[in-house]
Amino acid sequence: MEKINRFSLHVINVVKYKRLVSGKSAYQFSLDLKKSRNYVSQIEHVNEDGQYNSADYPLIAAELGCELSDIIPPDDWEVSDSHEKVDKVVVSLSDSAFVRRVLEGIKASKKADVLEDLDKLYKHLSTKDATERAVIKKVWDEFIAN
Repeated sequence: MEKINRFSLHVINVVKYKRLVSGKSAYQFSLDLKKSRNYVSQIEHVNEDGQYNSADYPLIAAELGCELSDIIPPDDWEVSDSHEKVDKVVVSLSDSAFVRRVLEGIKASKKADVLEDLDKLYKHLSTKDATERAVIKKVWDEFIAN
């Protein structure tokens, strides 16, 4: 697992959350940003030291349909030593708490109709991984039951 600064890790995790809620695959989001097709996948991979270039933050926010302030830490965020590195722990669809948060985000978005059908949801989240699918199904079953 690589190490990066906390600010960059925050941005990666927020962007991934917003990307999933909006239904953009890592591949499509890379193309939307006019980057190489693996750009976002490499940034989100825990064994790669990649991170978003701060010069691209406004473009990233625009492509996600949000404000720049939505992807960077809030003003009252605990500031760390700029040289301090943390483990690159990127949120994942194999984490049920994160999946629940994503489903809540989708429900509150214009894309809420994808929650009506599990196959539509899998396609929306662009997942082919069996472990992720199992977690998504479990959380989705609980989510629609409530």
